Formats: sequence, C-alpha cells, structure tokens
Amino acid sequence: MKNWKKVKLGSLLTESKIVSENPNTNKRLRVKLNVLGIEKRPITKDKKGATKYYIRKSGQFIYGKQNLHKGAFGIVPHELDGFESSSDIPAFDIDDSCHPEWIFYFFKKGNFYLKLETLAKGVGSKRINPKQIFELDIYLPTKQEQENIINEIHAAELNYKKLEKELLLQQKNLTKLRKSILQDAIRGKLTKDWRKQNQTIESINKLQKQIESKKKLFIKEKKIKIPKPLPKIQKEEFPFNIPVSWEWSRLKSIGHIIGGGTPSKRNFNYWNGNIPWISPKDMKRDYIYESQDYITMEGVNNSSANLIPEGSLLIVARSGILKRTIPIAINKVKCTVNQDLKVLIPYIPNMNEYIRLGLKGMESILLKDFVKYGMTVHSLKYSEFELLPFPLPPIEEQKEISKKVKKLNINCDNLENEINSNRENSEKLLQSIFSKLLGDENNVLVDQKSPKILKKNSLREIRYNSKTTLMDLVKLLKENGPLHAEDLWRMSKFPSDIDAFYAELKKQIEQEKTIKEGAEKGYLELV
Repeated sequence: MKNWKKVKLGSLLTESKIVSENPNTNKRLRVKLNVLGIEKRPITKDKKGATKYYIRKSGQFIYGKQNLHKGAFGIVPHELDGFESSSDIPAFDIDDSCHPEWIFYFFKKGNFYLKLETLAKGVGSKRINPKQIFELDIYLPTKQEQENIINEIHAAELNYKKLEKELLLQQKNLTKLRKSILQDAIRGKLTKDWRKQNQTIESINKLQKQIESKKKLFIKEKKIKIPKPLPKIQKEEFPFNIPVSWEWSRLKSIGHIIGGGTPSKRNFNYWNGNIPWISPKDMKRDYIYESQDYITMEGVNNSSANLIPEGSLLIVARSGILKRTIPIAINKVKCTVNQDLKVLIPYIPNMNEYIRLGLKGMESILLKDFVKYGMTVHSLKYSEFELLPFPLPPIEEQKEISKKVKKLNINCDNLENEINSNRENSEKLLQSIFSKLLGDENNVLVDQKSPKILKKNSLREIRYNSKTTLMDLVKLLKENGPLHAEDLWRMSKFPSDIDAFYAELKKQIEQEKTIKEGAEKGYLELV
C-alpha cells in the first residue's frame, strides 16, 4: 500500500498486566459482541477463588479471548479508565507510532475479525491468545497519515449511520404497515367495497350452523368430548367494532383446542422417527413443513403428544418470545407438538387461513390481556384464551380477506427486499472505503482443521459406543474414563448440536469444575 511499511502487530502491542490490589465489582468492564464497543459490566458477586483482575487504561486495545472472532474488541474509552477485567479480556498498551483506532479498524475492515475463528484453540471453550494475533501483519503509515485516514473513515461512517437510521425508520414503518393490514382485515375494512358488491352472499348464520354440525360430528366420532356450554359474549367484551354482517364467536366454539407433550428422552424407540415434533424453535414461519426433531408413532402412543391433522393452527403458548410476539403457524403435514404449544383444530378446515390472520391481527390485544408474564418465560392464560371473542365473517368473505392480505403482503415483501438491498449496498460501500483507505495485508491464517491434524486424530482409538448416547457428560466420563472430545460429543445428549455440547462442556469445566482437559491432547476427564 503506497510505500507503507508492514510490521507485526506484536511490535505495536504490549500486554498490560497491572494487577488490581483491591478488586472492585463495581468497576468491571466487558466487551460487547458485533463490534458494539466496551461498557461497564453489571455488578455480580465474585466467586471465592483466585481470579485475578487487572487495571485497564483508556486508549488501550482490548478484546475477549473467546469472542474476538465475534466482534468482541475495541479501545477502552475515557469513562472506563481504571476499570478492571480478567486475563480472559486482555488489554494492550499501543506503541506511540500507532494511533489506537488504527488497530481497531485493522480488525474491523472487511470484517477481518470473522476470519480469526480459525485461530481459536482449546477444548470446551476455545480462545484466541495474544501470541496468535501478535503474528498478524499490519500496515503502518506515519502517525499523521493514520490520523488523516481515520478522519476520512469517521466521515464515511457518519454518512453510513445517517443512511442506516433512515433505513431503520423505513423498516419500522413497514412493520407498522404489516400490522395495520392485519388489523384492518379483522375489522372488515379491507373488504368494505367487496361487501357492497356481494350483498347476496350467504349469511354468517349459515356458517355458524355448519360449525355446529361439524362439532357434533367430532363428538360422534369421539374426537372430542361433549363440551360445556360457553358463556354468551357480552358487548363490553368486544375489543373493536365489526361489520353488521359479521358475528363475534368464542375461539373455542370454532375449533377444538388441545396441547402437546414430550415422549421420554430415555427411550430411543420414541425418537428419530418420521413424525415432526414441533417446538417453539420451529415456529419461525407461517407454514410448517418440517421440524428439527422427529418422533415415532410409538412415541406418540406413549406420551401426551397428540397427532395433529394437517391444516391446524399451531400457537406458541409458553416462551420468552411472548413478550414481543405470539408465533402462529399452519402445519402443512401431520405432526405433533411439545407442551409449549397449543393447537386449534378448526371444525371447518378451510377457515384456518383466516383464523391465522385474525389471531395475528389481534396480537396486540393478546399480548396485553391474555399473556401471563414471568421473569424470563411467559405463557398464554389458557382458560381465558380459549374464550377469546373472535370476529367471524361469512366464509366467502374470509377467502377474500385472505386473498387481499396475501396481495398486500407481497407488496410489503418487495419493499422489505429493497430496504435490505440498500442496507447491504451501504455496508459494501463502507467496507470498500475501508479497504481503499487501509489496504489489505493479505494475512494467511492457520486453519486448525487442516488435513494434517485430522490425519493425526484418525490414528487414535475410537471409543464411541452408540448404546450410551444421550447421557450427561459427567456420567459418560465416570463410566468410560477419559474420552476424546469427539467421542464425548457423539455419546452425549447433543449428538446433533455441537454448539449445545460445547456450551455444556464449558459450563462443566469453568463453572461446575467437574471436567478438565486430560494429559493426552484432545481428551477430557473428570476432575
């Protein structure tokens, strides 16, 4: 890059190790992920032990050993001068020849920090140690050139933030538009003109009779028990006005509401079948075709997990997410659900799309009056939810509402795609400015998953035993002795979720202190 010299990062950074003689829980800092800066850490009680804390100074470069590749790095701000962190969040004095922000933008440009994941080492909790980043090459122009370039970057970032603010405002307005479409739909506003042109349409009374007829058939076929009479809806219960050709109906009167369950995790015959088992983590779409977990028919028959017919309404009834939204979806395949979901099986199957839209249109009402809020987990008030007054138009108007909402949502999707495209282009432009101003040192990072290492691992004795799967890590090590990390993972409760395995392993190593790295590299054993 021009005639700039290239130096090792280690020549500019010196790790600061000033021990705090009087550690203060009120003066701890933490490094946020995604390059969001440094902040004061919430006060927590220190555990009895020998954790050392070190004094950090403003202007030092600081990063999180476990999360550098997730954007946990920055420059200690003036307001946190004198705060503390452990050795897991090391800080570095910067040579006078280098501006602190020059180091910061070195890691930020082109999202270079993301590539550092290949440097992370360790079993359980992987870390990037100072010696590893010290070997990185970095351009070092004169201090004045650095300041000039940083000023140009600040100007570019200011423009970027202005555009991001505008795009965020557009996104918020689009979210409001989507909500207003649903709210207008269940108030009859979207089909006002349609009703004028279709005044001879079948009345709501006919639909009510069809629903009652289907309900009786459910009872006759012993799909449901004879329900208790529902209380008549009083005028004061109406949450809003609806057209005179519509009627209010209790939610429970238009469909059968049931819950779900979980087959025993200890019985392998209940799991890995071909029946989707839906939990809140699957409820990210309006229509469900598959799930992360599957059970067998034997699992259905030996648990409270009901077999749900296609076209039912799946409703998240217990989750932390209920503070913000109530996920509702239609299953496009037969499935089961876990105990955190409720299912509404409409007596008239082709009402399902309108019911989904109607419940989403009433989401603000549901969140306000029909959710019981806990510390972290919230749940629907089931007995009240099933008595929810629900606006019911004639079946033909329901179809028209669904059609209009779909068309309007397509327009919203196009707007959202445009916003996302502008955001992506804005990010690319900023990164191109970074690359142009800062240059690219073309650092070659050592990949810890190289063929050479894999070949070495392949020579070890494989101790994996499929008969001992789905067990606790401590119990596995107790019964089998030291195990290679890969074997322990495959035999654990998390054979298909490596992230969950490492999270549990980290907990056992660092918090519970029940497991430690063995004498032989890559192996784990009990403390």
